[in-house]
Amino acid sequence: MIFFQKSADIHRYILQKRAEGSQIGFVPTMGALHAGHISLINQAKEKCDLVVCSIFVNPTQFNHASDLASYPRTIEKDMQLLLESNCDILFHPGVEDIYGNDLEKESSSDYGEFIHVLEGESRPGHFDGVVTILRKLFSIIEPNQVFFGQKDYQQCLVVDTLIRRSFPQVVFNLCLIAREQDGLAMSSRNVRLSLKERNMANQIFQSLSLIQTNWDAQNWLHGIEQAKELLLKGNFIIEYISVCNPVTLKELVRFEPKAVALVAVTLGKTRLIDNILLYWSEEL
Repeated sequence: MIFFQKSADIHRYILQKRAEGSQIGFVPTMGALHAGHISLINQAKEKCDLVVCSIFVNPTQFNHASDLASYPRTIEKDMQLLLESNCDILFHPGVEDIYGNDLEKESSSDYGEFIHVLEGESRPGHFDGVVTILRKLFSIIEPNQVFFGQKDYQQCLVVDTLIRRSFPQVVFNLCLIAREQDGLAMSSRNVRLSLKERNMANQIFQSLSLIQTNWDAQNWLHGIEQAKELLLKGNFIIEYISVCNPVTLKELVRFEPKAVALVAVTLGKTRLIDNILLYWSEEL
């Protein structure tokens, strides 16, 4: 694995590889890697000749300085995981290399209705930071394909919009959620859970499964109520549990065959999100 810290150096190297005909796959991360990230690396390796993983804790994505300061930085462990997965390139730049002295964010407010609800409402300015850093990284790496996990579903809509607007030559890959054996979505935040909390956390996926099981015109509202009841009994603090149009994230007022159920809860001191895509047809 080749290690780069400077934007100019990796950009020069990638240009050379592209000239040789290599297809470049890109997996941007903020580190604290786990098996979910590695699954993205593996999918990128299946489709591309050269896979780049970036590790950069982006300061413009955080609403509070304390959250930025406390974000886990485990670069040695991350490098070992990437080596074991046969990742080709790690890009681990510093803030000055990416932003210089200017941490100004671009706006994502005109991306669509979906930008202002759910995570957009809970974390104002977060998606502005996402589009700012991804525009910079895409310009440096110039990938052919990028790979993002479905767990951050709303963020994936943001990324897809950015690509369609500004990087139409890039192929966007939405990758299925990597889950633990009990269904809990893999996340860097899971390590913050106590043993008791960890044993309860699979109820998040169970709640989404209740919605999926009841996904038809007669039972869909009942499934949502069952999901809420399960989480409330488990002492989760529900921030939202919404069933939405998968493109606009507008909450459904009537049944639609295709939808997405999204949930954000706090368990102890840890905020967790998850989602599940819902499909129905008369043939099922």
